[in-house]
Amino acid sequence: MKKQITESELRTLIHQLNIDRDDDSSEEEPADPPLKQDGSIRIRNQQISVQDPTGGGEYAIIYPMSPVKLYVNDEEVLWESPVKATDRVTWKVEEQPLFEITISEDKLFAYLLVHARERYATTLVDAGPAQRVIVRAQDDENLVLKTVQLADVVSKLEAMSIKARIEFAAIQQELLEPTYKPIVVASGKEPVEGQDARLEIYFPQQVTSEFFEVEGSIDYRNHLRIPTVQKGEVMARKIPMQEGTAGYDVLGNLSLPTPPKDIFIMGKPNVELTPDGVVIAKAQGRPRVTGGKIKTFDVSTAYVISGNVDIATGNIVFSGDVLVYGDVTDNMIIESLGNVYVYGNVYNSTITATGSINVRGNAIASKLYSGYFGVLFNRLYHTSKLLCDYIEKLLSASRMLEQALEAKRQSVRYGQIVQLLLETKMKEIVPAIKELHVVISNIQHIKQAEYERLKELSLIFSQPTQLIESATYEYVQSFLALLQDTHKEVARMQEENVEISISQSQNSQLKSNGDIVVHRDGVLLCELFSARNIVFHSSHSICRGSRLEAGDSIQAKIIGGQTGANSILKAKRKIQVTKMYSGRVCIGKYCKDIFEPIDQTTFDIQMLKRNE
Repeated sequence: MKKQITESELRTLIHQLNIDRDDDSSEEEPADPPLKQDGSIRIRNQQISVQDPTGGGEYAIIYPMSPVKLYVNDEEVLWESPVKATDRVTWKVEEQPLFEITISEDKLFAYLLVHARERYATTLVDAGPAQRVIVRAQDDENLVLKTVQLADVVSKLEAMSIKARIEFAAIQQELLEPTYKPIVVASGKEPVEGQDARLEIYFPQQVTSEFFEVEGSIDYRNHLRIPTVQKGEVMARKIPMQEGTAGYDVLGNLSLPTPPKDIFIMGKPNVELTPDGVVIAKAQGRPRVTGGKIKTFDVSTAYVISGNVDIATGNIVFSGDVLVYGDVTDNMIIESLGNVYVYGNVYNSTITATGSINVRGNAIASKLYSGYFGVLFNRLYHTSKLLCDYIEKLLSASRMLEQALEAKRQSVRYGQIVQLLLETKMKEIVPAIKELHVVISNIQHIKQAEYERLKELSLIFSQPTQLIESATYEYVQSFLALLQDTHKEVARMQEENVEISISQSQNSQLKSNGDIVVHRDGVLLCELFSARNIVFHSSHSICRGSRLEAGDSIQAKIIGGQTGANSILKAKRKIQVTKMYSGRVCIGKYCKDIFEPIDQTTFDIQMLKRNE
């Protein structure tokens, strides 16, 4: 049976033939112009054929559809591209993986994602002839080239160095009945974090404020609620740290937990430490815990002055709490490695405490330093630190002189070198040692014996004859070591959660590493610095002509007055005032001057920013 010719094929055939209209005609008539015909592309039997255009037609356009990769003259075609009959058009099908394995970011899990169970032979889809042709491929499901097996997945896991806890059953199940979703096929183990050591403290670390009058009369039958323990009572318990356990990732790498932090505890003579970390009081008194990285427990027996601290009693230097049932009179000093409680007034005196300071009466023209500041302004701390620096320089200078003399082959007693330095270059050492003697002599009771050795070693520096005869480099070194131990011991006595509590204050300086609490009339011409909060309790408390600075917040009642010097209030977080006539408030670096009275106002950083 003959195949029917198409009109397009017929037209092409006619144009190819040279047919004369009239063989007998002497004149040739012009031939008809060729018809306009676009190029075409045809796909048959895995072959791509291209027909060029005629009569000014457009070239055929070809472009691939994934997974077909198409090349024209060995250049990959990524999008639509014109082609000619002379071009070399080739193709291939990009094989997609039948499955993939991914590892989680923390490397604790490996996932299998099956894209297809089988790979089939791929053929091109017939198309055209047409001017624009998309090259597509289709699977021939009658011809299976590859089926995913368990061994294929395991081989891939091994190639990726995945070793830990491979779930073979899960892999096989997914291959038999694919979900086409990621499934866990290998897993590591997270490390188990340990637990830091911690302290359970069974006593309150602050003195309650029932001692003071607040908006009413004082109950004289009640005194300060000072924490106490009895002999044999458990003060605290150390819960030991627990080590964690290591984990591993799917690659077999160890994953170590964060090392837990330990707590180191020590006990003073009045405290027993059991092997299992229990802290037991060996005497009755106020329980204390001091120090930073190393916590030191103690039971402090208070030094009680039934009357005034005056010339008769002398300055008070004590290693525990000091209770004064009278006043602290002019130009006296109380230095406590604990808390100080004063039932009367403080006049033109200095009180330093590594713990808290409580004054029931008035503080006039005085200096009160607690916590960190109690350590910083403690004379034993200051003098021992000063002497440490001096003696270190003395040792260095004496060694240099010894070496210079040895180079000249001259000899001299070491004591002579020290004496010469004390008389010339280091005249400040002897006065500092005398100050140390005064401080040690004032230490009350139980600490006297402990500092006697320090006093004995220092005496030689004030006796030139003995110094020249017996001083050695090792002797001076031992004196320095004892000074350093003394300095560190006082530093460790700083307590946490301290405060200065007063009823009222005039012309005084108060510095606390914790809070400052004013219970009654307020402050006049004072300087208050608190690392935490400054709080005025009474609604009638005033603050005039004073400078207040707090590391956290200030809660004040009445600031300034109709007349008098202005006050400056500075805090890190916020300032609350019930009434403020005038003055300046600062939150961080932002400040505001108050010229007109204001009521019930809270200042914070956002408010002061808006008012800039």
